[in-house]
Amino acid sequence: MGMLSRLRERLDATFENRGGAEAERFAFSAELPAGRRGPICSVNVQVLVEPQQDGDRVRVRAHLQSNLASVLRPALRAQPEVEPAVSTSRSLVQASGQRMSRIAGNGLQRVMASRVVSRITEPLLRRDFNTWVEVQASTEPLNDGAHSIVPQQDKLASLGIRPSKGRSALAESWSGHTPTGFAQLSLLQIDKQDLPPDLVRRMGPRPFQLAAAIVNTVERK
Repeated sequence: MGMLSRLRERLDATFENRGGAEAERFAFSAELPAGRRGPICSVNVQVLVEPQQDGDRVRVRAHLQSNLASVLRPALRAQPEVEPAVSTSRSLVQASGQRMSRIAGNGLQRVMASRVVSRITEPLLRRDFNTWVEVQASTEPLNDGAHSIVPQQDKLASLGIRPSKGRSALAESWSGHTPTGFAQLSLLQIDKQDLPPDLVRRMGPRPFQLAAAIVNTVERK
């Protein structure tokens, strides 16, 4: 489905240059290497905390990428990489990083050599998987509650997706086929009254709302 393909590409963009001097930003990334072919999987997370006049707003973006077909499968079928001669022109950090990548890739080949493991994982090794998550939470008094902070509403509207309001909007989902696989978009809207009563009492009188957009894609290679 074309609109979901375009949406997940837009959700993969970096944070806009927003927030004043008091805004706090945090980001981290990690990956599992497979020799010279790139990472088997990687995760990138960005967090932005913005103090508002009547509360705080938190935005979180995360991207989880699994390159099972494009990286892991060819790595398992390739010959084990040989340890090259040590070069004095390379730094110790570079040499250590490259060696760890070779060890990881060669170790995976030995694990996957098992017929049982290969039979179980073969369907997965034909596909790459991606998940994009964007979450916004606020303690501001908002007229439309969680609906006011649904991520990327303007982009959703341009794609023909209009999130519902009210109690029926707690969870919504759209899915369809793409030229190379499958995509799914899920939206969550949680207001304070949707939380367990005991938790609401402990939160006190301060407002609370949370909205999240989750895009999953599966691509055949």
